[in-house]
Amino acid sequence: MSNRENKAQPQPAPRYTKEQIVSSKRFTTSEKDILTGLLAADKMYTLEEAQGTIESFKRKEV
Repeated sequence: MSNRENKAQPQPAPRYTKEQIVSSKRFTTSEKDILTGLLAADKMYTLEEAQGTIESFKRKEV
């Protein structure tokens, strides 16, 4: 394989545990509370998936 072929393939987004996401500085305290309640402890998530979970929760009607 040439270097061009290696660079052309996109790298998968890094995945993190619930604990890593909740302890990051990327999210506010209230967003971390949402994630604590909604993310499964035994799964791994991308930051985009975590952000999508927050946005989905905020759009729900009460």
